[in-house]
Amino acid sequence: MKDLIKETIEKIKDQGIAPEPRWKYLVKKYGMWAVFGVIILLGAISFSIAFNLLSQLDWDLYRFAHQSAVLYSLSLLPYFWIVTIGILLALAFFDLRKTETGYKYSWLKMSLVSIGGIIVIGFVFFLIGLGGKLNAFLIKDIPYYGQHMMMTKESQWMQPNSGFLSGTLTIISNGKLEINDLNGQKWNVILDEKTLIRPAVNIAKGEMIKIIGSKKDANNFEALEIRPWMGQGMMNGSGAGRSSGMMNNGSGRDMMNGN
Repeated sequence: MKDLIKETIEKIKDQGIAPEPRWKYLVKKYGMWAVFGVIILLGAISFSIAFNLLSQLDWDLYRFAHQSAVLYSLSLLPYFWIVTIGILLALAFFDLRKTETGYKYSWLKMSLVSIGGIIVIGFVFFLIGLGGKLNAFLIKDIPYYGQHMMMTKESQWMQPNSGFLSGTLTIISNGKLEINDLNGQKWNVILDEKTLIRPAVNIAKGEMIKIIGSKKDANNFEALEIRPWMGQGMMNGSGAGRSSGMMNNGSGRDMMNGN
């Protein structure tokens, strides 16, 4: 035993081993928790952006896109943010395990802390508008984001070849409705007695609208249904909603003629 102690002391002297300063220990200890906090915040921001995207979409359009509800819903998911959140969760697990007391936590407890933290804080960020502001910034300043990486409200409603169009009303007169779409192109919107105009729609110059119908040629679009830009179509997607819209607003031509 004495020989072992002696050998250990000699080894410490030979290798110049010295106690680590307390400040280094504290930096390492709290640094791991700080990293964990940053990861959770990044995950929460990602969650708030993803939730904002999903809340803006019209989920009932599968009926007009001739797809099943499941397949259409899968096409709307923000996979970039889902993958990002997944990566951040993996990093959070790894960092939490590396903390001083990490070995005490089960995978279930780490999952509840990490996932729960991201969802709760992310939902708060969504409620205060952070997710919407960041999403608007990304759509405006990163063109590839809104056009290819993500199904946004704008990209969902700028598919004239698929029957979805949106824009700002510029001309309203007897038998004629004209809009500037989100890309600045002018469209003549064709209405008839079968066109459904949702009760919340304000047919006025400068108002933004969403149109479901069919493209006739380069500048003409026949409207089957018109919805307000704000709000989700899924809220009025039932048969009852359709009947209510017809009763409250009348046909497309009646609206155009002021009757």
